[in-house]
Amino acid sequence: MNRFTTIAFSSVLLLALTGCERPKAAGMEKPPEGPVPVTPVEVKSANFPAVLEATGQTMAFNTVQIYARVNGYLQKRVYTEGQKVNKGDVLFIIDPSDLKNAFESAKASFELASANHTNALAVLNRIKPLAAANAASAQDLDTATANERNTAAALSGAKASLEQAKLNLSYTTIKAPMSGYVDKSKMDVGTYIASGANGLLTTMYQSDPMYVNFTFSENQKIARQNALASGKLIAPKDGQYDVELTLGDGTVVNKKGHINFIAPFIDPTTGTISYRAMINNSDNLLLPGQFVHVKVKGMEWKNALYLPQKTVMTGDKGKFVYAIEANNTVSAKPVVATQWIGDNVLIESGVEMGEKIAADGLAKLHPGSDIIVNEK
Repeated sequence: MNRFTTIAFSSVLLLALTGCERPKAAGMEKPPEGPVPVTPVEVKSANFPAVLEATGQTMAFNTVQIYARVNGYLQKRVYTEGQKVNKGDVLFIIDPSDLKNAFESAKASFELASANHTNALAVLNRIKPLAAANAASAQDLDTATANERNTAAALSGAKASLEQAKLNLSYTTIKAPMSGYVDKSKMDVGTYIASGANGLLTTMYQSDPMYVNFTFSENQKIARQNALASGKLIAPKDGQYDVELTLGDGTVVNKKGHINFIAPFIDPTTGTISYRAMINNSDNLLLPGQFVHVKVKGMEWKNALYLPQKTVMTGDKGKFVYAIEANNTVSAKPVVATQWIGDNVLIESGVEMGEKIAADGLAKLHPGSDIIVNEK
């Protein structure tokens, strides 16, 4: 290709790239930008229930570890592991043979001491009138009196030993101290059990009622105290806070409870305050150790500002709304939203009562956008 041919080809290519733009089909032209139609809503105020939310964990109302109180071989496990038992049901039986023998020996010792005391008392009763009539010496009376006292003391000791032997024998039959669920056995049948710290047999859980533990941060408590002090938040008249639970799958538990404990201090490691609620669990729906979502109800927001949820947007710097200005433009106003209730959201700050906010066309808006207000 010579120099003139190259120049001609380049000129044709340049014309193709710059001067030959293909016309757009009808209807494909970009529509001209204009004012965005929006529907306004006013910032209003009303009283709303105040709901505090937290993550909680259930805890058995009572957790009791069952220990052996006497030594012996584990003869039998009576209960079914993991099942519910009633108070007084037999859980374990320890071989009672040795303790039966100890009981019989203590019983014999008691009967002997009783007979000795009976005889000593009879002798004393005979000596007393004789000594009074000078028919028996004072030494005889002192001896009889001392013997009666000695045998009475021996009888008291024998009685105590018999009662202890009887008690020890009763400990070989281990019964449930309460109604509840029983964990698996820690000892196998045939194992020699030592009483005391090494004699743990199993653990029982009383799950009706059920405790629910949860926490709120120090900042949450301070904010709540300030809101109560300012009158923005109203506490329940009877001082009772209802608790509603939601399970991990979103199921709302159809039962309520009440807070029965608030820690009198802030945990220095977490900066939180511990709360505990007591829940009726007669249907055994809740299990100890279960994580639940907790809603604390009973308080009320007084004259709280609110807007429809759809008006609140989320930007890089947080929540905001598009406020309608007098010149039919919008401005972005940062807001602090506190609680979502139904289709509305409570606004703590950022807007004022009666202020008009854009409720639709939000995706087309930006600060300074021209608008057409569609009054209802």
